[in-house]
Amino acid sequence: MINRRNFVLHLPLLYFLYFLPRVTRGFEIAAVRIWPNEEYTRLAIEHLEEKMKIQYSNEKNPDRIVIKLFNMKITKKNFNKLANTNLENTPIKKISILNSPTNEVKIIFHTNPLTRARISSIPAIAHYRDRLVIDFIPAKKEDELLSFLENYEKEKELNKRAEQQKGIKKPIIIAIDPGHGGEDPGAIGKKGTKEKDVVLKIAKRLKRRIEKNPRFKVFLTRNGDYFISLRSRIKKAKRAGASIFVSIHADAWIRPDARGASVYILSDKGASSEAARWMAKKENLSDLVGGEIMTKNDEIAKTIFNMSTSAQIKNSSILGKKVLEELSTVSHIHKKTVEGAGFAVLKNPDIPSILVETAFISNPQEENRLRNGLHQEKIASALNNGILTFIKNSKLRF
Repeated sequence: MINRRNFVLHLPLLYFLYFLPRVTRGFEIAAVRIWPNEEYTRLAIEHLEEKMKIQYSNEKNPDRIVIKLFNMKITKKNFNKLANTNLENTPIKKISILNSPTNEVKIIFHTNPLTRARISSIPAIAHYRDRLVIDFIPAKKEDELLSFLENYEKEKELNKRAEQQKGIKKPIIIAIDPGHGGEDPGAIGKKGTKEKDVVLKIAKRLKRRIEKNPRFKVFLTRNGDYFISLRSRIKKAKRAGASIFVSIHADAWIRPDARGASVYILSDKGASSEAARWMAKKENLSDLVGGEIMTKNDEIAKTIFNMSTSAQIKNSSILGKKVLEELSTVSHIHKKTVEGAGFAVLKNPDIPSILVETAFISNPQEENRLRNGLHQEKIASALNNGILTFIKNSKLRF
């Protein structure tokens, strides 16, 4: 039993022991991932701390972005994880890490001139732990969409007179959206196949097929392994002047025997089934998994994009039926009819938009088929035929 005198004598030691873990706990890094794209480079630091006090500054001479983590230490193992990150094709030249005597971890990103940072702290979601997400935005960026539009404008200018004389119609632009990407892998099969990789391959195959017809041009919302928010996908399609929007995905379920393709559209009357509601909820989480936090401006944009018309939904349904019919020739069909729910990526007020789940990547047999180039080509062919049939029979003016 501790008497009062002994308790008082031990107070300094108890005080020290109580605060020691708070001051010297290690900043444990679970993983470091970096995703360069045409707009910015996203660095995601997955860590074991639920709450961190962070301070950020942009410094000059030389240009650097400094992040301080308070009441932290960093071990050599975790130091190496961060310091050895591959910085190729990014605006970051070098990463330095300092453990200060005042129990701060200082991470210094040596950057190209005028690079700015956007920092978010993302809570644990899906298979990820808490993350510190930093977007490094270069002063001057080359946007694939901008290049696409510039080339298109040049072609249009060069051929303007010839087109007028011959009566050639302007190209029909189709936006193909490979789902997920970068920090968001989408669903993952038993063999480790990632949805983001498979759907990008199918999208590129579809692009090649569609563009065999000189009347069509395809714009891919992404052409590499990087993340784009759901709202940005819609914005890019609109800016490109797309007449049709097709988002490509691969499904997953807790039971490995679930199989087949499905086609979804936006619904303004609630989900057509509980499965459709669940699917929309899962796909709409993509932004958070990918490391996006919605801002006030994003909320305003979201309201505008929510104003999808009944005509758009009707035309999306017709497009979906044509694509579903073609998919039935190359694959088992999971849902025999086009399903509807509140898919954020389909909230496009102007153009027919569909989301295609090509197969269940969680089914081992279908995962194998999705990995196979010949089967990817069959899916691309079916999507191509469905889109062309819709355009041919549509009353819309393209």
